[in-house]
This record gives sequence, structure tokens and C-alpha cells, in this order.
Amino acid sequence: MRPRTVLIAVAIWLAVTLFFAASVMARYIGEHKSFTYVFYATGVHYALWTLLSPLLSGLCARWPLFGEVRAASTARRLSGFVLLGVVLSPLVSLSYLAITFYTYFPYRQWVPTFPAYMKSDLWNSIHDDFMTFAVLVVAFQGWRVWRDLQSAQTRAAELERQLAVSRLDALRMQLHPHFLFNTFHTITGLIGEDPATARRMVVALGDLLRRTLQGPSAPMQSLARELELIDLYMGIQRLRLGDRVSLDYDIDPDATAAEVPHLLLQPLFENAVRHGAAQMTGPCAIVFRASRDNGRLRLSLMNDAPIVAPDTPARRGVGLTNTLSRLRLHYGEDFTFDYLDRAQGGVLIDVSLPYHHASEEARDGHATAGAGAVD
Repeated sequence: MRPRTVLIAVAIWLAVTLFFAASVMARYIGEHKSFTYVFYATGVHYALWTLLSPLLSGLCARWPLFGEVRAASTARRLSGFVLLGVVLSPLVSLSYLAITFYTYFPYRQWVPTFPAYMKSDLWNSIHDDFMTFAVLVVAFQGWRVWRDLQSAQTRAAELERQLAVSRLDALRMQLHPHFLFNTFHTITGLIGEDPATARRMVVALGDLLRRTLQGPSAPMQSLARELELIDLYMGIQRLRLGDRVSLDYDIDPDATAAEVPHLLLQPLFENAVRHGAAQMTGPCAIVFRASRDNGRLRLSLMNDAPIVAPDTPARRGVGLTNTLSRLRLHYGEDFTFDYLDRAQGGVLIDVSLPYHHASEEARDGHATAGAGAVD
């Protein structure tokens, strides 16, 4: 038995002894009952049950009465516990009376022999001991049920976490090829028109891939690191679109330390380029803002684009749909994602997330070995 378990058992034994000794003294108040004897006798009595507790605990663990147990098995086990109580209770009572009578018993002038002592106290003691046995069995059975319930809840929470991890991994694996296919498509279109620019784009894409695919990505990254990836991505788009892309950042310094899901921004900027700058012949302004506001991280991305008809449905492709799903898995309902068409053309995307300061792992951008791949 572990030392901590022994200490807990001794503490419970002492508390129960003090409680029942005080109860006896209160019941016989005014009768000059010896507290020393009452405390000693009560201590001996419950010490015997304390010594029997490991046996009862083991039996309750082996033969549970509650849970996924058939009725016939429950009836047999209950009968077995009743029979055990009928056997143990007299044995404990006889042992308790014998120990107290032959060690410390200050009332021999009134009860001179052990048979007389048994005659006066044995029946009441057996009754009390059977009740103690029943209480211990119920307590151990209840403890087993509570422990099993806690284990089941822990397993359910772990299964739910693993399911979320699997779903997030699936979404992330969906996002990487989507981004790569779009970028390669851009490079392919430039090979014939402008080979030199296409070569520079391949080099820039290599730099971006090293940042996004090299080593195990941390599930969350700082906004500052996400913006570094956006600079590389937009560098590729500038090579493709030239002066048609105009970038404007308005970023609160506190916001850069916030943690965000990895690759949160890239689909938003891709949407701005694909449906904005790529569709325009003139300059296209893309404005990104980030701020910390009352425990929230506010992100907004606004881009110019040709004016569309009012009844045109919102353009949400794989990237934006994926982003919404990932935000929902990360934050539940504790986020907002607004996609608004601007009257003058273009789109405003506004995102609000709980503000959490990025951990060292998120700032470095790499997960430690063995870390979960929650995205």
C-alpha cells in the first residue's frame, strides 16, 4: 500500500474515531464516562475495519454491483456481500470486545468477566458492525462507479479531441495542395509569356514552401509569422500582376503577438488577389488591418474589385470554406467571420477572435517532437 494511501486511511480512521467518541460522550453526559476509555475502545473498533478495508475494496472492485452488470449477477453478488457481512460482523465484534477487555477496561468492578461483557455489549456491537460493513461496501461501490464515470468522461474527451485533430489535419491537408495548385497554375501561365518572371516566381515559391512545409508546423502561430508568409505569397503575386497590386498594412503592435491558426491569412489574401487584382486592369488596393480590442483580435481585409450585380452570390471557394471550418473547430462559436460586398466594388472580410498571446512554440513556428497536430 502506498504511503499516501496509508496516510489517508489513518486520517479517516482518526476523524471517525473522534466523531463517534464525541457522540458517545454526548449521549452519556453526566454519567462520568471515561473519555480515555471511550476514545480507546472506539479507536480499536474502527482500526479493525480500517485493516479490513483493503479486502472490502478489492472485493468491490472484483464484484461490482452497479454498471454494466446483469441482474442475475447483481443478485448473486449482493447475496454474497450480505453473507460476508453476516460472517465478518460477529468476528469484528468479538475481536473488538476481547481486545478492549483484556488490554484496557476500567469497569471490571461492574463487569468482572469477559462472558458478562459479551452478554451486555455483543448484540449491539454486531448490529453496529453490520451497519459499518454495509456503509463501507456502499462507499467502495460508489467510489468505483464514480471512478469509472470519470474514466469514461476522460476517454470521451480524448476521443473528441482526437476527432477534432483528425478533422483539422484533413482540412490542413486540403489547404496545402489547393494553394500549391493555384500557384503552379500561375507559374505555368507565365512560362510562355514571361520566362524570366516565371523563373523568379519559382524561386519565390521555393522560399515560401520552405517556410510552410519545412519541419512540423506548430498548430498555432503568431500573427507576425503569418504576415511573414503573406509577404512571401504577395511577392509571388506582385511578380505576376506587377503594379496592379497595392498593399497597405495597418497593424497594431500588440496584435502581432497574438496567436492565430496556421495559414489563416493566406486564403483571405488569395481571395483578394483572385477575385480582385486578377480581375482588374487598373490598380487594386488591398488593405489589411489588425488590432487588439477588449480581449479580442480584430482582423480585416479589404480589396478593390469590379462591381458585381447585387444578387451575385458571395464567392467562397475551397480556401474560405476551409478557413471557416478551421475557425469553428478551434473556437466553437467564439468567433465572427463577416464577408461583405462593398458598394464601390470588392470585398471586406472582417474576423474577430479571442486574443491569446502567442506561446514560444507559436512564435518559433515549429511544434515540439510528439506534439499534437491540431491545426
